[in-house]
Amino acid sequence: MTFTSTSKLGATLAKVTDDRAGDKAALKGGSNLRVMMTEVDKKHSALPMTSLEEMYSSSGSANATFRTCFYVSKVEPSNLADACMSYNKTTKKFGPCGKGDHVHRMQFLVKDVSTNHNNNLYRVLLYTHEGLGSNFFGKCSNLHHDKAALKKLGEQVSSLTRFNSWVDAVVERRNGYFFIKDTRMVL
Repeated sequence: MTFTSTSKLGATLAKVTDDRAGDKAALKGGSNLRVMMTEVDKKHSALPMTSLEEMYSSSGSANATFRTCFYVSKVEPSNLADACMSYNKTTKKFGPCGKGDHVHRMQFLVKDVSTNHNNNLYRVLLYTHEGLGSNFFGKCSNLHHDKAALKKLGEQVSSLTRFNSWVDAVVERRNGYFFIKDTRMVL
């Protein structure tokens, strides 16, 4: 019998490791099985799951942290080389990828089970300039010049937008926008 490390039964066991061999085979074999592409940091594993519908309709505190599960319909920008930007920490401004800290700046258009009945897509942001989602894709490099990094990011985005690929993520609401944090891709 197997348990995921985030399950309640798995938490009571001494050692639990996630076996992702089946998920990797499903991705490579073109299977239509559900594949969980990400994992959240252990400090957030006890957060209850919140649907997108609840997150977007909640009028709670301005800044709140949620754990949610969704699938990605589209990633913006469509030209992935433009997803890398330079960030100046002193001026707190973004610029074209060049000098300075390289960061990912992407938007995911997502849906989940609670929102399948409507035509809306929900926007979740992956901005790594303040360290929120810095582990999601890994370290960012200048994608206009680093073709290997661009190819790897393209493969990751292709896997994310594949049919039945799901993202388990911790998101934080800041000023009305939802930012991914403490989440990383495992496949």
